[in-house]
Amino acid sequence: MGVQLDLFGEPQVQAAAPIEVKVEEEPVELAPGPLPGQMDLFGDRWLRAAAAQKAIETFDLDVAAGALRETMRSYPSDAALRERAELVAKLAASQREARKKTKSPSRALAALAPEIPSFLEKAWHHRLAELMEEEHGPGAVIDAVPAGLHWLRAGEPTRAEDSLRRTLELDPSDCTARGVLAEALFAQDRQHESRLIYRDALAVSPRDVDLRSAEDISVRDLPGLAEEEYELPGDPVEWAAAIGLLEGVFIPPATVPEDWLAPENLEGHSPGVQFYRWLVAEKAAQDDTKRIACRRAMKALSPRLMKELLARKG
Repeated sequence: MGVQLDLFGEPQVQAAAPIEVKVEEEPVELAPGPLPGQMDLFGDRWLRAAAAQKAIETFDLDVAAGALRETMRSYPSDAALRERAELVAKLAASQREARKKTKSPSRALAALAPEIPSFLEKAWHHRLAELMEEEHGPGAVIDAVPAGLHWLRAGEPTRAEDSLRRTLELDPSDCTARGVLAEALFAQDRQHESRLIYRDALAVSPRDVDLRSAEDISVRDLPGLAEEEYELPGDPVEWAAAIGLLEGVFIPPATVPEDWLAPENLEGHSPGVQFYRWLVAEKAAQDDTKRIACRRAMKALSPRLMKELLARKG
C-alpha cells in the first residue's frame, strides 16, 4: 500500500503491510477491499478527501466543505474528520459573508485572518499572495501589508524577495516592505544583506519595521537593549539603529547624503534616529572639529548613550 494522504497537516502514516495468507490445502481467495478496520485508501473516502485537500489548498472552501460533509455521511464516527469538517464549514460561511462586502477576492480572503487555524495558515498566506498579485500586479500592497509578507509566511522566501523588491521599486519609502525583505534574505542564509536592509529601514522609519518576529536574534533584541540596558526614553525601536551600530550588529553606511544632518532633514525624526545619524557622521568625520560637533549633538540627545560610546572608545 502507498502513503496515506496527509489531509490536514498531520504526520503521514504508512498503510498496513499486506497480509500474507498461508494455506495448507486449498487456496483461500481474499475478498476485495480493505480488511476490517482498515481505511480504503483507494476508495470513495480517499477520493473525497483528495478533492477536499485540493479545494483547501486553493481556498475554495465551499467545495472543500461539501467534500468533507459527504465524507462524514459515510464515516460519521471519525471524530478528527468531523472536527475538521465543522471548522472548514464555518470558515466557508465566513468567506461567503466577506465576499458580500467586497468585490475584491484578495480583500475577502484577507478578512478571514482572525479565523484561520494553524493547519491552514501556510495555504492561506500562499493563496492570498497569489490573489493580491493577480489583482494588483507583482509587489502589491493591501492595507500596508505587502504580498511579499504572505509569500514569506507561506514558506517561499525567494518569491517573497522578488515580490518585495518590486514593492520597493514602486515605493522606495515603504519600510514595512523593507523590513520583510530583510527577513526574506535572512531566511535564505544571507545574514549580511539582511542586516544592511534592517539598518536602513530602522534608520528611516523604525516604527514600520516589525522586529518582534525577526529570526535574527541579534536584531530582534535591539529594542530590548535600548529599553533595559541603556534605559533610553521613548519607543525603544526608535533607538534600534543606533544601538545596532554601538553593539556591532550593524556596520555604518559607506556614504550618506550631504544634507543628511541639515536641520530641516533632522526635524520630525525621533531622538533615536537623530542620534543614529550623528553617530554615523561622527564615525566618518575627517577632523576633530566635525567629530566634536557630532558628539555634542549626541550628548544633547542622550547623555547616557554618549557616555557609553566614549567609554567604549577609551
